[in-house]
Amino acid sequence: MASLFSSRILRTVSLFASVAALPGCIIEGGHTPRNNLVDTPVYAGCPSLQGVGNSGLVGLTAERGGYYSFASFSYPNEYIRHYQGRGIVAPVYSALDGDNATFRIVPGLADNRCISFESANYPGHYLNDDGGEVFLDAAAPGLTFAEDATFCPRPGLADAYELSFESCAYPGSFLRQDDGDLFVEGGAGLIYEDDATFLMDAPF
Repeated sequence: MASLFSSRILRTVSLFASVAALPGCIIEGGHTPRNNLVDTPVYAGCPSLQGVGNSGLVGLTAERGGYYSFASFSYPNEYIRHYQGRGIVAPVYSALDGDNATFRIVPGLADNRCISFESANYPGHYLNDDGGEVFLDAAAPGLTFAEDATFCPRPGLADAYELSFESCAYPGSFLRQDDGDLFVEGGAGLIYEDDATFLMDAPF
């Protein structure tokens, strides 16, 4: 347990150092949202970034285009991954599990100030919110899917040196694990904050 804890501290410090070194990592406002949605030429941007929501955003500028895995704060040996089309948090036991737990960070499909999680082994497929549950699906045209597949990185709710991912479409709702499945939900309290916090780690 001690070695696991030490390893997590080292990974966290390394991540924080790289993110903190990015100029303009925290967006303070005044930026124009852009997306590739041809059917929405005028778009105000993610509802979660309206008003004061535009501050405190972790841009992950340097990480975009790179591949990463995301460890659960609640269960450090478990990672965000997909399994049979469902978004889950689970241990990685095999090379296939590792592939399923690796994602490319790309500019948000709805708003490039935020990000989307593109599957490493299913290019063009993204984690997305569907009625509060998280699935891996091929990108679909239109604003609804784009918003559902866009998440705005914030300092971790449980640990500011880690990350939480707020839904683009639903302010105050975050990507979280609950009993091994991924959801997009609002909430409060220590358990919720732990379950909605993740460490961005090297890819498998």
